[in-house]
Amino acid sequence: MKNFTIDDAYLCTVLINRVWSIYDGRTELTDDELVKVLKGEDRCSSLSSDDHPEFAKLREQLSKEGFIRIERGWWNGDYVIKPFLLNGVKCKV
Repeated sequence: MKNFTIDDAYLCTVLINRVWSIYDGRTELTDDELVKVLKGEDRCSSLSSDDHPEFAKLREQLSKEGFIRIERGWWNGDYVIKPFLLNGVKCKV
């Protein structure tokens, strides 16, 4: 049975904080819009999470080698299709 390893530090999610202006992409602003920009009242933000990049690479490798079927439509949706070990823990079909 194939044994894969990954540093435990990579078994986490990464927070993604995006900040942007509601006027991004605009070439001209009205006086009122410019005042909002100068006051910082034009800012929007979103907070999300994603897999750690090293974990994402391992997940893709497991899929390419036929050990899992990745389900991207929901959280925790991958399927083990061939048994393997991950850091010594058996992942069963």
